[in-house]
Amino acid sequence: MTKHDQFRFYQLATILVAVYIGFIVLVNLVIAQQQDAMLKERGADYALIIKQPQFDRQKWLRQNGLQVLTPKSPNKTKLQKAATDIVNRNHSAANFSTRQTVNKQPYLFYAHQADRPNFVLVVPRQQFWHTWPKIALSVTIVYLIGSWIFLYRFWRQRRHFFDHLKILVANIHHIRHEEVPEPIIFQKDASLYILAQEINKLNGDMRHMRQKIAMQQGSFDRLIDHLPVGVMVINENREVVLHNEAMDRLLETTIVTEKHPYIDDIKTYELTRMIEHTFRYRKSHHQEIQLIQNQERFVDANVVQLNTVKSKFQALVILYDLTDVRRVEQMQLDFVSNVSHELKTPVTAITGFAETLLAGAAEDPATQKQFLQIIYDESTRLTALIQDILALSHLDRKDQSQEQLVNVCELVQANLELMQQKAQQKQLHVSVDIPTDLAIRIQKMKFNQILKNLIANAITYNKQNGSLVIAVQLEKDQIVIRVVDTGLGIPSDLQERIFERFYRVDQARATHKSGTGLGLAIASEITASLEGQLTVESQLGVGSEFILKLPNA
Repeated sequence: MTKHDQFRFYQLATILVAVYIGFIVLVNLVIAQQQDAMLKERGADYALIIKQPQFDRQKWLRQNGLQVLTPKSPNKTKLQKAATDIVNRNHSAANFSTRQTVNKQPYLFYAHQADRPNFVLVVPRQQFWHTWPKIALSVTIVYLIGSWIFLYRFWRQRRHFFDHLKILVANIHHIRHEEVPEPIIFQKDASLYILAQEINKLNGDMRHMRQKIAMQQGSFDRLIDHLPVGVMVINENREVVLHNEAMDRLLETTIVTEKHPYIDDIKTYELTRMIEHTFRYRKSHHQEIQLIQNQERFVDANVVQLNTVKSKFQALVILYDLTDVRRVEQMQLDFVSNVSHELKTPVTAITGFAETLLAGAAEDPATQKQFLQIIYDESTRLTALIQDILALSHLDRKDQSQEQLVNVCELVQANLELMQQKAQQKQLHVSVDIPTDLAIRIQKMKFNQILKNLIANAITYNKQNGSLVIAVQLEKDQIVIRVVDTGLGIPSDLQERIFERFYRVDQARATHKSGTGLGLAIASEITASLEGQLTVESQLGVGSEFILKLPNA
């Protein structure tokens, strides 16, 4: 038991002893009152008896256990002296009773002074233990046994209560530390039954809450990991406590999950300075910076303060990758510059030859025809360039055209017929290997644009008396179209760049009057929009093979 329970045990024992003493005192008091009333009655009776000489007074006194003292009695004993003193002190009172101890023995005195003769009746004062010792002993034994049983049950109950309470406290400790609590069974009338029930409910609620928190934490972690932006949380000790995979990719490092200084991962001074200023001035910072690492990256960096309490301050670092945006912006600038340059060449030629004709060259028929042919060629090239630019602008819009079943052989033949004149000018040998019944479900306009640009490129850059082969075959769930020419060929280190807008392999191609530098770029971007793939295999001086792969639903 605890000290408090021990104190209560001793307190109860003291109370039981006090109750026993109080009981004895109360019984003695009741006995004294009864004896006092009885003595008064005997006194009245004796007052009548002494008036009858024939009555045996001594026998009556012995039967009632009384002694008679009169003022005339000689003061031989202490009891007689005590009776005389009582009468002398209260000589004016008629009849009265009093208690007094003589020779350590309590006596009860009744003085009769109302009429003559005067006398004093004396009787030993009765007490519980003296009068009824056997009954007193029995009552005391029963009381002690009852008290002992009561105290024993109290001690046992408190011990069980304390043992169960320790188990319940231990169960609360287990619940706090996510451990399995010890099972305990209580009766419904037990004092700790309600507390045990509440602890069991608490355990169930905490288990459910932890499961819910674990699910939410898992969802949060998955959300953080799938965010396209880099996220990092740094605590007040400058340690990384949370990060996602995007931050790993942006910083080009492997960030460990254990707490560690953030400077182990962040090597860019600008970003480190933003974090330190956030901790120092308790203020969020936003800036576009360039990460210094293997691959050049531009990021929009935000360092946000999460709270203002110094001991709990944390900084949230968010990095949004702007590299592709800046690359697109640069491509747009390059595109505008290239378009301006490509448009400037034919416009300048048309303007210059037109001015020459107006200045007098029109008088010479041969010169006039030559200049007009140049103006026509340049205007045709300008028209083709504008059409290709418009085609590129259409690619940036969402195409809402529906897919339809297209016969591949018929579409290829239609494009060859449109370019038949150019092919005949170069005396090309054209070979088509396509099943006549092969059809594909696709957006016809886009598919036709790809074929047109690939065939036109193969004819334009082919050599005189060369060959052009167009073959189509099915491979699993896709259709493969091969366009093979016997042109100049493309160096292996430049084959990936020929699909860029306005890119030319060499000056000979760049000055070719029939090309705009956009055909392959258009074909590549349309192929990507159709979830296909366009590649090239080429060899200098031998020719090129363009391979178009499109999904065949």
